[in-house]
Amino acid sequence: MKLAILAMEGCMHSAISGVADILSLANHVMQQSGAKPGFAWHTLSLDGNAVRAGGGQMVAVDGAIGKRGRFDAILVPGNLVYHVTAERLQPQYARAGAWLRQQHANGRLIGAFCSGVFLLAGAGLLDNRRATITWWLQSELRQRHPAIDLAADAVITTADRIVCAAGPMSWVDLLLRLIEMVDGKEIAKLCADYVVIDTAQRTQSIFMPVGYLLSQDPLLTQADLLVRRTGKRPMTVKRLADALGLSERTLNRKFQELTREPPQAFIMRRRVEHARTLLETTMQPVKTIARAAGYEDESSFRKAFRKLTLMSPQAYRARRMERAA
Repeated sequence: MKLAILAMEGCMHSAISGVADILSLANHVMQQSGAKPGFAWHTLSLDGNAVRAGGGQMVAVDGAIGKRGRFDAILVPGNLVYHVTAERLQPQYARAGAWLRQQHANGRLIGAFCSGVFLLAGAGLLDNRRATITWWLQSELRQRHPAIDLAADAVITTADRIVCAAGPMSWVDLLLRLIEMVDGKEIAKLCADYVVIDTAQRTQSIFMPVGYLLSQDPLLTQADLLVRRTGKRPMTVKRLADALGLSERTLNRKFQELTREPPQAFIMRRRVEHARTLLETTMQPVKTIARAAGYEDESSFRKAFRKLTLMSPQAYRARRMERAA
């Protein structure tokens, strides 16, 4: 794979240096095994000059966009700039967006992570396509680019040769997906194994604090209190609507506007969030936690938990314990 990394003012330096480290190691492993090194990369800027990263470091580049050889994919890092700085950089973003549109039209793979997704969105590359971004930027992305099909829980999405990854460190997931798309799953798995990267499927719901979501609107805060105080009777959409003084139809409409999901999904997410906290902070049996989270049937709880986290309650507890250790 030949990769181009687009470096712009304020970019996250960790991705640029990290990509070089991983691909260098992969080439070394291939060479040691008798295979021909398969990865090449260039860091490009708009004008070929070094750029200042978000942390203040100067990033050396190999050339300007449009003046290097052919490549298979382009990686767009996230950035660490404030809105005032972003406004000043709009002409640069517009130029970069036009270049990315042309490269995509020419068959290149385009990938971005974290706030770098905004550059693809501003270029119109994500309209009517599935995409993701880190949970704390989702509201802004929805507001600025409503035509995007936002996958709120996804860590990574792929649509029409465009790959989006969520958080500031998800450039690792992004790089592995680009390698997989160019060189195949076996090569991507080999790279992941040698740098000890966990490629297990996961979702942002593992990291997304419900408190952040609730702060967006008082109705959600009130609904959350009602769900948590449900007592022995499981909360239903009808009970929640009655408690809020709304019809079920109005409740559904308001939740679709605020959360892009029906109230039943909110209830399930809040229950699972409570269960996650109990799994992390107690050693209670799963059956006890299921009841505490509002599930009378343990199998229904396990099904809901796996739907949101893509793992069983036991696996979730084990992983959190490993991280804590």
